[in-house]
Amino acid sequence: MRLVFTVLVLANLALAGYALLFRGKSDPDASLLAQQVNADAVRIIPPPPPAPRRSACLEWGTFSDVELPAVRRELERVGLAQRATESRVPVVAGWWVFIPPQASRVEVDRRIAELIALGVTDYYAVEGEGSMRNAISLGIFRSEEAADQFLRGLEARGVRLARMGSREHRVTQTAFVLREPSPQVSAQLAALATRFPGSELRALADCPG
Repeated sequence: MRLVFTVLVLANLALAGYALLFRGKSDPDASLLAQQVNADAVRIIPPPPPAPRRSACLEWGTFSDVELPAVRRELERVGLAQRATESRVPVVAGWWVFIPPQASRVEVDRRIAELIALGVTDYYAVEGEGSMRNAISLGIFRSEEAADQFLRGLEARGVRLARMGSREHRVTQTAFVLREPSPQVSAQLAALATRFPGSELRALADCPG
């Protein structure tokens, strides 16, 4: 009897302890609700706008001021003049075409009058105290090929005293930029470039401006 009584007492104590332990725990559903984010505090962040699409361009140049009329005529001839945008570019030009220094300013003025009579209007007289004082510059070019072609053109017009030489000049020249050229346009520009020695075609990953 004593053994049965002891077992009953231990069972009652265990049951009571379990009940106390159960009441001390929180409701799992209530815990989940407490962990939920407050819906009123939720803020929707829109995705960033896509980056603007970049346009590829083809740049052809650069050209001195004396070359520009011929380049513009060729672009007009092939129907690209309206599509081409002119861009001024600082460059270091290493070649020029010139008439050697004259003995006096009077001789300079005489040579200039001869040039004008032959239809040459782009020139400037070199001043200062250097060795090239009283020379007459007729054109500045980035390449020897371009300078040589220009010199031959002057000789064909009757200019006999012009010479070609190397001399570094920091100048601003002109490049022509075409936005998103088709394969046909690219081929047209490549063909034109062969007519202007020293000119270069360059693909630009991003159009200027």
